[in-house]
Amino acid sequence: MKPLSHLTVVDMTVNLPGPFCSEILADLGARVIKVEPPGGDPLRHSPHMWASLNRGKESITLNLKSTTGRQILQDLIAKADIFLEGSRPGVAKRLGADYTTLATINPDLVYCSISGFGQDGPWTNRPAHDINYLALSGYLSTQSTIEGNPAPPPILISDLASGLYSTIAILAAITSRQANGKGTFIDLSMTDSALSLLGLEIAKSSDHSISDQKPNVSYIPHYGVFPCSDGKWMTLGIVHEDHFWDRLCNITEINDLSGLDFDQRLDRADEIKERLHKLFITKTSEEWEQLLYNADIPAAAVLDIWEVLKSDHFKHRGSFVNIDLYRHVILPFNFSNASVSPEPKISTTGENTKTIITNLGYTSEEFELFTQADAFGSLDKGD
Repeated sequence: MKPLSHLTVVDMTVNLPGPFCSEILADLGARVIKVEPPGGDPLRHSPHMWASLNRGKESITLNLKSTTGRQILQDLIAKADIFLEGSRPGVAKRLGADYTTLATINPDLVYCSISGFGQDGPWTNRPAHDINYLALSGYLSTQSTIEGNPAPPPILISDLASGLYSTIAILAAITSRQANGKGTFIDLSMTDSALSLLGLEIAKSSDHSISDQKPNVSYIPHYGVFPCSDGKWMTLGIVHEDHFWDRLCNITEINDLSGLDFDQRLDRADEIKERLHKLFITKTSEEWEQLLYNADIPAAAVLDIWEVLKSDHFKHRGSFVNIDLYRHVILPFNFSNASVSPEPKISTTGENTKTIITNLGYTSEEFELFTQADAFGSLDKGD
């Protein structure tokens, strides 16, 4: 039995943060009923993203602009533990899916609302996407090109962080409910999620003796990425540790720098960084990988996705599974007494609508009446 097999989640979110959260809950065993608008989640237009974020979920389409569609949602909520929504503040209320309405139906409900800027504040109704949240949180200012221009990261940092924080908040609320018997409302801001990743930078800003607000490790000359002779790159991860630094010096041509402590190395940062660039370009990444691994120095070659897929480490860890046409990354942890492998199923739009309606206690005749009342929009023929 999986850890969360006793929980039912109704997920009304689209795109990335909410589905990422409910995917984690699904992998942990929760029953996730994805409520899609007629026509489906817009993310279905990107099949690989859809598959990655929505495995192991049931799908029902509901037209929440119809009275019958709203009633069916409320029937689902009456039997649910968790509800996820990701609209701008005010939208859920217009659809009859706000916390006040749903908590009246199910006082035990854990309701998580994911929005760009939270439920209140000057930016509450501002339109935005991941890059805007990163900009307004200060995160983007810490990422720059060689020319010093802000550089958008290749992955959706705020979206993914929001999904993770939503999962943490939900599980905390479920634990709290077990203790006090009460449901709760979770107000999660995607901009705040990005800001939370800058905790070290914010703490650094409190020290008025530090005038340079560069990211915490960028000033360390032996913590970075260095080109090799084969056109590939090596990462060197020495921070303050003198023993790692001395080992590197003693097995290479920079042994004259051995014995420098961390402060002395910072004082000679430009010189050391230049020496390291000249050093790493003398060997291939494979040669450096072997040499530094054998010397027990924190270093690693930069792998591309195809190299990651062939990695013996990830094969041993069982990090990938194939579901339908796509390769999936599983949760990065294991339980000694339970499985967290994803369910090998990806639902089509509304595929489980009739089954879900039947499980709510409605008859086939009532289902047909709901269909005529446009409660579901356009249904897939799979169910």
